[in-house]
Amino acid sequence: MNSLKIKLCVFDVDGVLVNSRALHFPATQLALAKYGCDYTRDEDEAFGTIPTRQKLHLLAEYNRINSDDLDDIWELKDHYACELFEEKIVINTEIKPLFSLLKNANIKIALASNARYSFLNKVIDKLDVREYVDLVLSAQSVTPKPDPEIYLKAMRHFDASPDHTLIFEDSEVGKQAAYASGASVYEVSSFDELTRTTLKENETYCTSR
Repeated sequence: MNSLKIKLCVFDVDGVLVNSRALHFPATQLALAKYGCDYTRDEDEAFGTIPTRQKLHLLAEYNRINSDDLDDIWELKDHYACELFEEKIVINTEIKPLFSLLKNANIKIALASNARYSFLNKVIDKLDVREYVDLVLSAQSVTPKPDPEIYLKAMRHFDASPDHTLIFEDSEVGKQAAYASGASVYEVSSFDELTRTTLKENETYCTSR
């Protein structure tokens, strides 16, 4: 663990703050069906935890969909995901008090996700943490993970060095991006793992410099 004091905490969203696994497949399936692609759960599970956009690129390579439709399908998938949100999303209720703890310690909070902004805003409202979040970044405005650009952009925004930044990630592509940024990385194993106690047990991350 890095002994330097942290000034910026950057959180991935799905798998770290919430569990939206149950809505991603049906949303993707519905979107693909509109474009004549019969997409099964077995196919989705075979792709693993790669981002939806990457899955669509692979389907285009396999001639399952037209590459010209990729952006429209990605947008339609987000539309269905937002429709299914209230029914399928599972949140970590400890996130709000955790963010309050960080804010009281003058630590900046950013969200950095491959998801679209519309989905991220629904998560922020569901968690009731808008007052604590200082920056939201989506793959809509940067190169998606595993490229580290999204994390580097967050650090530049706050003029925070990698030595003073802590990233929370769960997926392989996310961790690849996080480590490539040079920041410290907390590997999250479950969406309900993070609590106030998590950081209190590592007080170096609970006090800004």
